Amino acid sequence: MDKEAVIERLKKELGLPNFKGRLEEKEYTEEDYQKIKKELNDYFENYVRNIEN
Repeated sequence: MDKEAVIERLKKELGLPNFKGRLEEKEYTEEDYQKIKKELNDYFENYVRNIEN
């Protein structure tokens, strides 16, 4: 999938309608996508939630 497809999928799956990720212009595999998704989720859990609490 291309960069735009990855960003659109992340918006839907993570519930981030205004997400504007900066990704490299390349073809992404499902494995690449899952890694990006995990990193975003980990970032949210480790940094954003810590600020809220």
